[in-house]
Amino acid sequence: MNRRFSPGNIALVTAAVLAMAFLIAPLVVVVAISFTANSILRFPPEGFSFRWYEAILDHPEFIEALFNSLEIAVIVAVVSTLLGTTTAIGIFRYRFHGRTVLLNLILSPLMLPQLILAISLLIWLSQLGLTGSILAMLIAHVIVTLPFVVRLVLVSLERVDPNIERAAQISGANPLTVFLKVTIRLIFPGMFAGAAFAFIMSFDNIVVSLFFTTPRLMTLPVEIYAYLENADDPLITSVSAVVIFMIVAMLIVIEKTVGFSNSFASVEKG
Repeated sequence: MNRRFSPGNIALVTAAVLAMAFLIAPLVVVVAISFTANSILRFPPEGFSFRWYEAILDHPEFIEALFNSLEIAVIVAVVSTLLGTTTAIGIFRYRFHGRTVLLNLILSPLMLPQLILAISLLIWLSQLGLTGSILAMLIAHVIVTLPFVVRLVLVSLERVDPNIERAAQISGANPLTVFLKVTIRLIFPGMFAGAAFAFIMSFDNIVVSLFFTTPRLMTLPVEIYAYLENADDPLITSVSAVVIFMIVAMLIVIEKTVGFSNSFASVEKG
């Protein structure tokens, strides 16, 4: 009997397919309802219409919130990647007192409930007089996303062959050139994966964002949550569908230009 069709492999593939279907089903339902002609949230949808996509234009608050979320997510991704990369290199390459404590402190947001973390950040930033500003939102998001970058860059650093960097130094390259042209290229998969995680985590964050939004600074997840409190029409599904289409398009472009799956595969092999 072919081992590829053994009962164990068939069961594993079946479980994987069912898991994927379970994860994708909610997205399919949201997109399907967004094209309904009905005025209430109901599945399966009744009729076919673009009315709820046209209705988005009558709610500029969603468009403004979308651009706010994109702006914050891009800034957070850049800042977290720069800070996370330099921090990971410092922790990995140098031995100093408190190194383990520092790493555990940076990774601690991964272990804390986001609600507790959000309340703590609110108290801390309010004492600094930063609440109600975009700076407070950025600091909170960076603290939440930084551990992902640090962890993924550390994984990439662990698989870097130090002989490659030594060879560059022997060839006459100065330390800065080695870092920019050798080290960065070797750990780029981890940096890219970390930046992707930081962007997605910031763009999709609602728990922390709820504590730092203001009437002038609303992110899209918070705007959707606020709208759901007062309405139950399919408009919210069309907004969600637009976000889904944007993210899928972004992933396709990244895959074609940089190689999204290859970057994650390189990190996993590390």
